[in-house]
Amino acid sequence: MFRSLGSSVDSAFVPTAYDASHATDLLTAGTGIGSLVVVSSSSVYADGEGRSLDEAAETGFPVFDRPINEETRTVVPGPQTYSTRKMAMEQSLLSSSLHVTILRPCAIYGRFARHPREWWFVKRALDGRDRIPVAFGAESIFHTSSARGIAGLAEICMSSPAQRILNVADTTPLKVRSIAAAIGKAIGLPINLAPLEGKSVGPSYIGSTPWSVERPYVLDTSRAAALGWHGGEYSEQVRETCCWLVESARGGDWQSHFTAFAQYGYDAFDYKAEDELLAKL
Repeated sequence: MFRSLGSSVDSAFVPTAYDASHATDLLTAGTGIGSLVVVSSSSVYADGEGRSLDEAAETGFPVFDRPINEETRTVVPGPQTYSTRKMAMEQSLLSSSLHVTILRPCAIYGRFARHPREWWFVKRALDGRDRIPVAFGAESIFHTSSARGIAGLAEICMSSPAQRILNVADTTPLKVRSIAAAIGKAIGLPINLAPLEGKSVGPSYIGSTPWSVERPYVLDTSRAAALGWHGGEYSEQVRETCCWLVESARGGDWQSHFTAFAQYGYDAFDYKAEDELLAKL
């Protein structure tokens, strides 16, 4: 792609590099690029026992006793999982002499997202669900990262090239109940939660929102803040995403727009199962 430009570029922002082969492509074109800002993922982090998000269902959710900084242990690079492939990409780029900034976001949101997590609540509100069961008492914290915030940090890094790794996330990590409230306010509809004790229920994982985790997953973004970057607040930035979701789904064929939900392996909107559970509460 960069070679096709026919001349060198000062800096390039690459949000879609996923493995070592993508890193090789970028490095091959590296002589024509002054610096790179490449999006990775905070899923590369592992706790003291080596547990990461990729294997949470088998090995347990990772345990971090403080916000995750850039020096935290990571998964081993390799072809096995999404995160190990991301780590292989990072390693390849950072082992070069090129100025490369690696950005590690968490739960990304913004217009045109392939996995718009907010749809989990937006659809239920649009469908008139008056009680929405939510696991872990709606107290889960899974840090959010706005697309605008990522772009803003990328701009700063492109104007000040260096080789570094930066976490990128919203200023305040919110509990699921606060995320739901922000989404409800954005679309002007009530979102009434029915908190569940403990994890999700049944084969449809009732109560499992896209942010429902058994322990907090929070990023330390102080290194990015030291560059003058401000992540912004979820409650102030999510409205644009929610309005896009409502407009995109207006024709009724939301499955063709938000394809990631089809990859869950279960019905994320199993209202019959939800109603059966709610009747027992």
